[in-house]
Amino acid sequence: MQWIEQMNKAIGYIESHLKEKIDYEAAAKICLCSLSKFQQAFHLSTGVTLSEYVRYRRMTVAASELVNTDVRIIDLANMLDYDSPEAFTRAYQMFHGVPPTITRKTKVYEEFDKIVFQMQVYGGKSKMGTNKILRIETERLIIRKFTMADWEDVKGIVHTNMKSPFVDCDIIWRSDEEGIKKQTLKLSKSQMYWAAEVKELHKVVCFICFNFMDDEKTLDIGHIINTDYLGLDYEYEALKALYNYGFLQLGADRIQATWASQYEEKLEPLYKLGMRIVENEMVDKFRADPDGKISKFERSRLIITKRDWITNPVT
Repeated sequence: MQWIEQMNKAIGYIESHLKEKIDYEAAAKICLCSLSKFQQAFHLSTGVTLSEYVRYRRMTVAASELVNTDVRIIDLANMLDYDSPEAFTRAYQMFHGVPPTITRKTKVYEEFDKIVFQMQVYGGKSKMGTNKILRIETERLIIRKFTMADWEDVKGIVHTNMKSPFVDCDIIWRSDEEGIKKQTLKLSKSQMYWAAEVKELHKVVCFICFNFMDDEKTLDIGHIINTDYLGLDYEYEALKALYNYGFLQLGADRIQATWASQYEEKLEPLYKLGMRIVENEMVDKFRADPDGKISKFERSRLIITKRDWITNPVT
């Protein structure tokens, strides 16, 4: 517990120096360790590196300053320890998906909350907890928020799924370039969506959506993968990490997913995660048939509970 208190004090020190140059050695000294050990412990505990955390927090501070003050971009860049206004603007757009001028005009921006360390205990296993996370790294994937630079990868996901025999069983996506760019902008501005980027390919092959969490703490998660990469377990690896996040960080009591009952390739990673079908129902397709009529398909609803997730962890 003493270590947790020290980490929170170190975070407090960093937070108090976001608007100036940060002495990372001083933060590490609070935790009675070297800077390299502090950075390693921070990354292992939070899923983000120390430099990423500082960048995300500074981008949150920057947006607040833009909305609530008349600060100039050049002064904001200096305040947040950027070498130039151009470097600041690039970092800002990468995080928020829009340049600073748009945030000032629309007053809409992303936020990354201050991390608070706490100990959570589940079934004899402990996990270090934080609040909101924007990036999770697995063996093969970087699971992160979308940016506009991902629009061509989004196009690949949309176009390959249009060839699926089950395309009528999912929401309708615009497939033209303008429509895909608009959809990518929506993805980049919402906390609901996660991009699964394959490290080796530098390519987003799957996106996951946290659709909603109801009053009974059921978290509904959907996913769409570029079908050229079906069978390689990328969606399984991404969903595994995000299910863990949903249960241990967001406090979900159960996670559910729905998909066409006969689409075995899409259901396979869900089965592998330990989900089970609790309901099959006939529902309307999302597109009309050539004769203009709306036919139906069988949809399965799958569930896994927090208790099952913790007591029977997947490998």
